[in-house]
Amino acid sequence: MSDEIAADPVPDDIAILSRTRVHDGLCSVEAVRLSQQRRDGAVQEVRREVVRYGGDVVAVLPVDRARRTVLLCRQLRVPMLLEQGDPFPWEVCAGRREAGEEALACAWRELDEELGLVPRTLGHVGVAYTSPGILANRADLYLADYTEADRRSHGGGVAGEGEDIEVVELTCAALAGLLAAGALRDAKTLILVQHLMLTAPALFRQASGTP
Repeated sequence: MSDEIAADPVPDDIAILSRTRVHDGLCSVEAVRLSQQRRDGAVQEVRREVVRYGGDVVAVLPVDRARRTVLLCRQLRVPMLLEQGDPFPWEVCAGRREAGEEALACAWRELDEELGLVPRTLGHVGVAYTSPGILANRADLYLADYTEADRRSHGGGVAGEGEDIEVVELTCAALAGLLAAGALRDAKTLILVQHLMLTAPALFRQASGTP
């Protein structure tokens, strides 16, 4: 079964007038011109640039429910270095899908490459667009259940791709502390952490020692 989701048809009140590829490198940029009927009935022309960076992505938060721990990553992120001087954000395991690769297969591969982990199960949480006004890439989000025995190596990423990933195991209490302190600044990570807190609050109550 494919993980692909069929695109919704273009609404009757929107007409695509032109699509032009203006850049094709590591990122592709497409200039799109369309007409849109506004809510007040007027018709306006809209011009936008749409960016796609490689393929769509997956993101996975591994959870050891018995030990009440999670696995996060830290690696150099140049845009964050330039914008706010914090080049090593806390992140869930994530990566881009290769050509023809389904989201679930990519999730398993990235867990092995980045974390050295072969988890017990993977559960699909949902699909998110991190900046829908300009980015076309979608992110498939997963939770993974793991135990200590499922950690097969130290991970670290693919050296040939310039990856040097630190893998950090945190208690759920420590994870909640990072969230409360505003230290989680990656959107995929925020979504998955808050989903875990909503669906498994006992992990955080027990880990923090509260009833």
